[in-house]
Amino acid sequence: MGEPAVIGIEEVVIAVKDADKAVALFKDLFGLKFDVGWDMPHEKMRVKSDRIAGTQLQFLEPTGPEGVIAKFIDAKGEGLNHFAFRVSNLEAMVKELKAKGVRMMPGEPVRMKIPWEEEGKEELSYIFTHPKSTCGVLIELIEVK
Repeated sequence: MGEPAVIGIEEVVIAVKDADKAVALFKDLFGLKFDVGWDMPHEKMRVKSDRIAGTQLQFLEPTGPEGVIAKFIDAKGEGLNHFAFRVSNLEAMVKELKAKGVRMMPGEPVRMKIPWEEEGKEELSYIFTHPKSTCGVLIELIEVK
């Protein structure tokens, strides 16, 4: 499977109260389309996404007051939530990071079907670093298979 490595910036994610309103604004201001969207009921959020030069720009909207995005907006207001690295060999990377004392959320990577189209790819795995371990920044690590 090879050495674990960061191979790109997969996404930049903005938490918003109303994704449709944010999409309309970014369409008007920048001509972005946000043609892809999906619900994540287990995370209590809705996602709207556009891809710019290989990197997703996403708006996350809470779908319930107890979800992590709702709690983020309540605490900090709308704004940049996190960014994600696309990585190779996520399992080995997580093992190395934990050995260096990095806290991960959740404890092990989550697997899911890819909610967007990607040639020959069907599944992804993701996990987050705890901001206290990475200079105050929430970082998602994503491996696409």
